[in-house]
Amino acid sequence: MLALLAALSFAPALGAQQPAPPDAFAPGSAPLPLPPLPAELVLEGNNLVTLTLNGELVRLEVTAEAFGPPIINPDVAQRLWLMRDYRRGWQFGPVTVDGEITSVAADFGAGPAMLPVSWAGRAVSDRADGVIGPQYLPHDRITFALRPPVEGERLLRFPMKRAGGNNARIGTEVPVGKKKLMMIFVPERAENLITAPTANFIATHQDGGFEPGSDGLALMHFAVERPTRMMRIARPIELGELVVDRFAVRIEDYGEPDRVGDIAADDPRFEKGRIIVSRRKGRGRPDLLTRIGRDQIAHCSSLTYDLKGSEIRLSCGPAPE
Repeated sequence: MLALLAALSFAPALGAQQPAPPDAFAPGSAPLPLPPLPAELVLEGNNLVTLTLNGELVRLEVTAEAFGPPIINPDVAQRLWLMRDYRRGWQFGPVTVDGEITSVAADFGAGPAMLPVSWAGRAVSDRADGVIGPQYLPHDRITFALRPPVEGERLLRFPMKRAGGNNARIGTEVPVGKKKLMMIFVPERAENLITAPTANFIATHQDGGFEPGSDGLALMHFAVERPTRMMRIARPIELGELVVDRFAVRIEDYGEPDRVGDIAADDPRFEKGRIIVSRRKGRGRPDLLTRIGRDQIAHCSSLTYDLKGSEIRLSCGPAPE
C-alpha cells in the first residue's frame, strides 16, 4: 500500500499534463504550408514533369518548341471534362490544326494556381500527356542534361528573348543583315529547321544553296509531317562560339525557297577560306525563326534556361572540326 501511494504521489496530476499537439487535419485547423519548389529543375531522358491538372495526375514533356500555353492530348482534356473558353489553332504551312483553350488549376507541388491549357482533336505528344515550354514551369532555372560532361567544357551565355506575345516562346537572337533571327534550342530534334521564306532570307545574306539528294521530312507537333531539303550557307552564322551553317528547310511552308539554288560540285562559294560579299536582294516575309537541333550542340552536355536571370547557358566541350 505504501508503494502504491508513493507511485501515485510522483504521477503528474491530470490537469498538469502537457496538451497534445493540434491535429493538422482537424476541421477548422490551418493547413501546414507546403515546402517551396527547388530553384532549379534538372531534366533527363524524355524531359518529363509530373503535375496535377484539376486534381488529375498528368505528365508533360518539356520543350522550347512548345508554342504558347501548355498543350495536352485530347484524351486528357476529355478525362478532365474541360470546356473551352475560346478557340486557338496551330499552322504548319498549309496544314491547320484547330484547337481550344481554357484555364485549369495546375499544381506542380507547391499548391494549385490557374494555368491556361490548350488541346486539339489529335495528340500533340506520343510519349507524354502533352507538352509545356520551360517558361511555364515554376522554377528559376530549367536545366536539360543532354549527355555526360567532358573535361575542359566552356559555358556559353546568351541573352534570353521572349517572343510571340503571352510568353509564347523563348530563345535568343542573332543579327543577320539588318534583322535578327530568333533561335530556339530544340535538342529533341536532330537538325536545325527553318521555313522557306526564312531560307530565302538567310540564303540572300549568307549565300546558301541546297545540298543535292537531301530531301527529308520534318515531324512537327500533332504528328504533322512537312517535306524538307538541306541548305548549307557559305558564310556561317555565328551564335556565340557556335558555327551554324546547315538548315533543314520546310520547302512548301509559307512560300517557296526560290532564292535558294542547288550547290554544284565545284561551287566556289564553299571553298574553304574564301570570303564572299553577297549583293543579292531578299524577297518574301520570313518569320525569322530558327530551331537549333541536337546535331548543332552535340558537343554540349547541358542546356540551362535561367528564367530569373533572363539568360540561356550551354555547357560545351571542344567544338568538332
